Amino acid sequence: MKAADIRAEAEAATLRVRQPHLDRLLALGVPGRAIAELGSRQIPFGVGHVERIERGLYQPGEGPLHVLSPVYADGEVIDIVAWRSDAPANWAWRTGLGWALGTDELSQLSEYWPGDPPLQLHATPLDWLRAGGTGMCVLDWEADELESLRGLNAIEADEWIAMRLHKALSKPRRLPTIIKRKAVRHVA
Repeated sequence: MKAADIRAEAEAATLRVRQPHLDRLLALGVPGRAIAELGSRQIPFGVGHVERIERGLYQPGEGPLHVLSPVYADGEVIDIVAWRSDAPANWAWRTGLGWALGTDELSQLSEYWPGDPPLQLHATPLDWLRAGGTGMCVLDWEADELESLRGLNAIEADEWIAMRLHKALSKPRRLPTIIKRKAVRHVA
């Protein structure tokens, strides 16, 4: 699936948002201002009927209505995450490429700089939306990209997410087999 197709799908989902969908999110604690602020930076969210398929993926279909959150990397939509407002911790990916919501925020934080505020890590896409799309929400705890969080000065998260992050970053790093070549001397 091409990036343009994913973006078009996310834009189409946004056009399906109606007042009852907004009212539901407002009732769940998402401030209207947070939606507006996120919408000024990117496609905020959409809605659509999805069918879950294998390996945590989904496809558009006749299934239940889901909130669809676009996943960005380097300013481009690379994936869409589908989740239900009554079960925001249970999501599915459209392509499987998106490891976290809010990854573009990483480029704004400098490595090991003591004055930077801690990165806010949210447990679910709903929590991330409640925060106006600031901070991050890890979607794939097995992703290699989690290593990019090691360079941050501080990360703030609720207790469960903090424990999960600590466990993920405490795994030993794999090293490749390193084969030493003998030095070859060339005669001049």
